[in-house]
Amino acid sequence: MSETKRAELMREFVESFAAQDIEKSVSLCTEDVVWETPMGIFKGKEEVKRYLKWNAERNKEVKIAEAGVGILVQGDKASFEHQITGLIDGEKVSFLAMCTYEFSEDQIKTMRTVFDRLALAEQASNKWLPKKLVNTIVSQMHKGLD
Repeated sequence: MSETKRAELMREFVESFAAQDIEKSVSLCTEDVVWETPMGIFKGKEEVKRYLKWNAERNKEVKIAEAGVGILVQGDKASFEHQITGLIDGEKVSFLAMCTYEFSEDQIKTMRTVFDRLALAEQASNKWLPKKLVNTIVSQMHKGLD
């Protein structure tokens, strides 16, 4: 598969993820796919499907836009810098994410996604106690910087 086709496959996966089309997303992956995320490591199509269902239940109006360097493909490996926006438990969020992909033929074999969970929690915390806890952690992390 050409590098151009791999970039198209990544875009197809991202579009199906944003549309919360779980079956389409999973169909683009190998049977033994591994997806490492800040939320955990999901091995095989059934675990990836479970993660996608959980994600779809919590996250609404998801939009994903290429950012920074966008998609870079070299051989059977690729990276993707993107901005994700949407609603998490009714709260508007926007955050930068980075993903790496490895391919096997014409399917996704491995994905590694990283994003700042604390910044996400800071935006999504809408109740008094969680907001207070997150803000306390953020303040401690910035101590001496401001």
